Amino acid sequence: MLSLFLGACFLLIPFPVAAQMKPTKRVLVFSQLGLSSPAVALITQEIRSSLENDISYHIDLYSESFETTLFSDESSQQDFRAWYLHKYRDRRPDLMVALGPEPITFLASNHDGFFPDVPVVFCGSSREEANDPKLDHHFTGAWLKFEPDKTLDVAVQLLPATKRVVVVGGVSPFDRGVEALTKNALRRYESKLEITYLTQLDMPTLIETVSQLPKNSIIIFTALGVDSSGRHFISAKESAPMIAAAADVPVFSMADVYLGTGIVGGSVNSYAAQGHVAAQMIRRILARESPESIPIVNGTNAYMFDWRALQRWKLKQSRLPSGSIVLFRTPTIWESYPRQIVATAVMLLALLALSAYLLFERKRRRLAEVSLQSNLALEKLTSELSTYFIDLRPETIDAGIQQGLDKLLPFFQVDRISVLEFSVDGSELLRTYSSSEPQNAPTVHRFSLEEYPWFTGKLLNREKLLIADLENSAGLSGSEKGYFTGQKIRSIASIPLEGGETLLGALVLIMMREKAGWSEHLPDQLTTVGQVFANALVKKRADDALLSSEMLKGAILSALSSSVTVLNEAGEIILTNSRWREFVDPIVSGADLVAGTNYLEACKRAGERGDDDAKQALAGMEAVLRGQQQRFEFEWGFSSFPALRYSLMTVTPLSNHVNGLVVSYVDITARKQGEEERLELSGRLIRAQEDERSRLARELHDDFNQRLAVLAIDLERTTSVIYDSPTEATRRMHELWNQVSEIGADLHSLSHRLHSSTLESLGLVLGVSSFCGDFTEQQGIQVDFAHKEVPRGLPPEVALCIFRIVQEGLRNVKKHSGAIRAEVRLEGSADVLHLSLIDEGIGFDTTNRSTRTGLGIRSMQERLRVLGGRFEIRSRPKQGTTIDVWVPLNPVIAGAEMTQSTSA
Repeated sequence: MLSLFLGACFLLIPFPVAAQMKPTKRVLVFSQLGLSSPAVALITQEIRSSLENDISYHIDLYSESFETTLFSDESSQQDFRAWYLHKYRDRRPDLMVALGPEPITFLASNHDGFFPDVPVVFCGSSREEANDPKLDHHFTGAWLKFEPDKTLDVAVQLLPATKRVVVVGGVSPFDRGVEALTKNALRRYESKLEITYLTQLDMPTLIETVSQLPKNSIIIFTALGVDSSGRHFISAKESAPMIAAAADVPVFSMADVYLGTGIVGGSVNSYAAQGHVAAQMIRRILARESPESIPIVNGTNAYMFDWRALQRWKLKQSRLPSGSIVLFRTPTIWESYPRQIVATAVMLLALLALSAYLLFERKRRRLAEVSLQSNLALEKLTSELSTYFIDLRPETIDAGIQQGLDKLLPFFQVDRISVLEFSVDGSELLRTYSSSEPQNAPTVHRFSLEEYPWFTGKLLNREKLLIADLENSAGLSGSEKGYFTGQKIRSIASIPLEGGETLLGALVLIMMREKAGWSEHLPDQLTTVGQVFANALVKKRADDALLSSEMLKGAILSALSSSVTVLNEAGEIILTNSRWREFVDPIVSGADLVAGTNYLEACKRAGERGDDDAKQALAGMEAVLRGQQQRFEFEWGFSSFPALRYSLMTVTPLSNHVNGLVVSYVDITARKQGEEERLELSGRLIRAQEDERSRLARELHDDFNQRLAVLAIDLERTTSVIYDSPTEATRRMHELWNQVSEIGADLHSLSHRLHSSTLESLGLVLGVSSFCGDFTEQQGIQVDFAHKEVPRGLPPEVALCIFRIVQEGLRNVKKHSGAIRAEVRLEGSADVLHLSLIDEGIGFDTTNRSTRTGLGIRSMQERLRVLGGRFEIRSRPKQGTTIDVWVPLNPVIAGAEMTQSTSA
């Protein structure tokens, strides 16, 4: 039952039958020589291989031959063609392949009667061999391109001493065709080389001839299908190997099928490439692409050579053309047995590595034992010194350090050991402690950092020194070389002495009798010992500084007029003066700022409550603590009854290595008030100036009214003579018209210069544009105006400020620059209006104070300062001038609000 069920299920499964049944395409190949020819076989194989890989069709490939070598007469060929037509009358091909000159010639001339409309792909022949046939739109393919001249070129390149060229060929039609192409190509060499053609000999004579050629000769083998006795050969299989074997000089050829027969090679026709190209064309045509859309390929040539023949004739591969293909290369031992060679090499390397490792471990163990003993002795000595220094009283520390150095001298087996310390001002190194034999005692105890730059530079960089041969050490200054030579110092070892983050000095070991062989463990040993001495120095300095610091700090802080506090690295207050609390408490409200209070935390809490000044002050102090800034200054405003007060906060590091901060506050309220009063005064002056200009404008208008009244009286008089004397009336009317025009022009110019009504009626953009146009017309200087995103409804004081700067700037262009062109740009953004005024005039030196103190520039700067704007001018002699202005769209005007002025 189970088997029946499974069988039924199997029958119900739908199989893609249609997908398995592929359409059949017939391809008919006509060749000239048949598959016995290696060239025909190679091309046919390429076509077959390519088509069999096409899963779209089932290909029936038929191959027929005209056999022109055996049946060269026309009647036999006609019988062949008739037979093929009859043979395939019921098997019409979908595509035909013409392989060789005769099939191409036949199909080109008889296509209309021999399967018309069937596409034809040709290959295996040159255009000349096929008599340059006329091909219709059903034909496409690949022509061979015989290049015997290139083959001769490469032969001469390989054999520069060549004097004779022997061309070997046969007498068949194909042989003669190739011979004719060769003769034509080699004509240009006839004046340089002796060229002989051996094409009318039987094979025995030919073999005997090529075996006795003189030196400095080469052979070019063309094709030999039939010799003069009528004997037939297959060129690639029979005649070419026979000639190559018998010849006593190198043989070159022009076809890839001859390679492997003993022939060297040359610029050859690749029949394999011909087959590949033809196969691709066949697949495209079978895929319904028209032949005429597929371009004909001219030549599938390549430089190809037989490696064995190159070796036989001792020809250098380095002389082959670039991109040459070398076949039949005998693989090297590495190419034949790569895996075995790699495995053997790996095993040998592993054995060598293991042996080296064992020897290294043995040596390292011995060194470790010696080092262990030395380290145990050093640890014991270090422990004794540490215990000894801990129990020392302040007044006995100097003696204790000296005794410690005396113990280290025999342990390290050196001639001298010294402790060097920096002077108070850091400009010198002082030898404060030293231990040596009497004859090795030092005579110099002070070392200037400038005179000994190499040693002190290494020390300041906190580098450990281990130099066995000072005489040949690079980088020493002249004074350092003189000191080491004069003191007879041959070797030196040094480590920095550090107390926390502070560099105290150095512990130095010196060899004088002989050069030292310093141990690689010495730096670590010196570091351990040096830390003991550094701790002793820190303790001594702390004891010495404690008394003096306590005496000085109170007097210094009390003498300061500003509020001062000192913070440690954590931000805690450690010192303050008397003015600190009275001035700083109102700034950071709600904090008890006494010794021990964390001032950074107090500022942080104030910032969290919304105090932006406290946030900025905190950021500055943290930056100085981290070493990112050497100084931080900040103006801090705070409320203090009865008015707003200001202080200048200054933050500096406590020392070169920071370790804390010094924070001071200076009351700058008076200075700020003075600045505000000056800004207010400037604003008032400008307002007064604008009011005065408006007044002058009104008065001038009144004056013009008088002129207009006179004009009206003249008009009335003129009307009385119109009827009595029309000519006189016309003359007087012209005069009155000129007066009216003159008054109007003067009125417009004066009014516009004093106050731009265009600015009020049209706005800033049109006002500036109108002014630029008028300026161009009146002054003869081309002014280009551009604007972008200028907001509407600008505050009157902003619009007037920009307009006046444009007026003043263009006046300066006319007066000073000598330019014939200027440019004005106006660009708005979210909160700023940007004006650029550019000219290409003579420019000036902005660094020369006398050239930048003009009233115009000062007027622009003052207008901008009142509105909180920014002014920048860039200029160089002969490179023009650029003025950039930035005005805030919502300015805070110094003093009272500017009134909208109607005059300038």
